[in-house]
Amino acid sequence: MSLVPPSLRAVWQSAELLIAFHKNRNQTKRDTPFFWRPAQAFARLRAKPEDQEAVVVLRAAGDSEDVQIKMHPDKIVIRRDRPLGWSGVILEDEQIRIMLDDSVIRVDPDGSVVVERDAEKTHLEGTGAIFRFTPEVEIHVSADGERMSRHTEHQFDAFTPDGIVSRRK
Repeated sequence: MSLVPPSLRAVWQSAELLIAFHKNRNQTKRDTPFFWRPAQAFARLRAKPEDQEAVVVLRAAGDSEDVQIKMHPDKIVIRRDRPLGWSGVILEDEQIRIMLDDSVIRVDPDGSVVVERDAEKTHLEGTGAIFRFTPEVEIHVSADGERMSRHTEHQFDAFTPDGIVSRRK
């Protein structure tokens, strides 16, 4: 009898702690890092991750991609080589960044979320207000939905509690 419900699918099959040495003994940069397995699976986090970093490699089950978790003294970097879906997550003290397809998503401590894709940027403020910026238009929506505006190179339109404004520039 299996203890795993049939609706669950194993994604990861193992985890391995490695130390990635980016420089050799005479302090010259390596073309590719040298990976070493520390005794008792314990690793110190060095101040300069460009010299050495602690890495946990999660081996994927099936056709999924392996994931690397890189631990730095100031952040944790989670990455995988995948063309679609998420390819990286950076966890810092003050924010979280997610690389998703062609977008970068940033979550700030006040709960605001910023999505950047090419020349477009969308802000969802912690208050609920929305700001969208593209090369052609700026759109602002207040948190309560009472005010909405659209700015283009030649036009300004707004909905307010007092009425509708529309004018050419």
